[in-house]
Amino acid sequence: MNPSPYHAPFTSAHFRATIVKILLIAGAVVTGLYLLVETLSLAFPPLSSGEAPGENPMGVLVVLAIFLLAVFSLIIYVPTVIFFCVWLYRAYDNLRAFNQWSRPEYSPGWAVGSFFVPFVNLVVPYRAVRETWQKSRTAEEARLSEPSPPASFPVWWTFWLLACFAGNISMRAGFNDRVPESAATILSIIASGLSVVAAVFAYVVVDTVDKQQEETSQKLKLGAFPLPPPPPANLPPSDAGTPLPIPNNPQSEVQV
Repeated sequence: MNPSPYHAPFTSAHFRATIVKILLIAGAVVTGLYLLVETLSLAFPPLSSGEAPGENPMGVLVVLAIFLLAVFSLIIYVPTVIFFCVWLYRAYDNLRAFNQWSRPEYSPGWAVGSFFVPFVNLVVPYRAVRETWQKSRTAEEARLSEPSPPASFPVWWTFWLLACFAGNISMRAGFNDRVPESAATILSIIASGLSVVAAVFAYVVVDTVDKQQEETSQKLKLGAFPLPPPPPANLPPSDAGTPLPIPNNPQSEVQV
């Protein structure tokens, strides 16, 4: 017997997931362009000290393109982080509605907050996202087994960690005068490539979890309001339409 659809609150995370996927696509495109421009910078180095802009026009264009793409990347990255956290909070909180007998391992707040805690963010966020997919099923399906997540989940998390490590190393190398500029550029190119792959697999993960939750909510009819019951067929005829008699009150008449 399916649990009642009203035993726990449910709010679809589909709209939030759609926004996250759009932002991930935009971020991957901008990062990919940034990677190409950085590769061009190896062939067309920026202006050196004492060099006029007219002597190296390609170097000027490459530097300008890198700056603009870096700004666009930051503009996209911040909303992506915010909406991903909002989506994960809602999707994880919906687990209580899918199976009232299963207690999630974390709270929705900790599933999101673990991304920002050092060392904890190496393991717990992935476990929370994995659990979100595993427990987004009906109680009957959960009793059978707890399936392993699709291969896209560990691949996403691996490339996400690699992109974070490479980005940190690249940033440190960029501010270190002892590191050659070409070496710092190569590190940045590697970090950008890893970020693009991580964004692609993050799209797959969000889409997979979202489809699983939408499918389960339809099975359990979560969020569906029942129609009002029909009126009883054996009610006596109503006298509501019959006008009431007006009592004759002699005291209310006006004396002339």
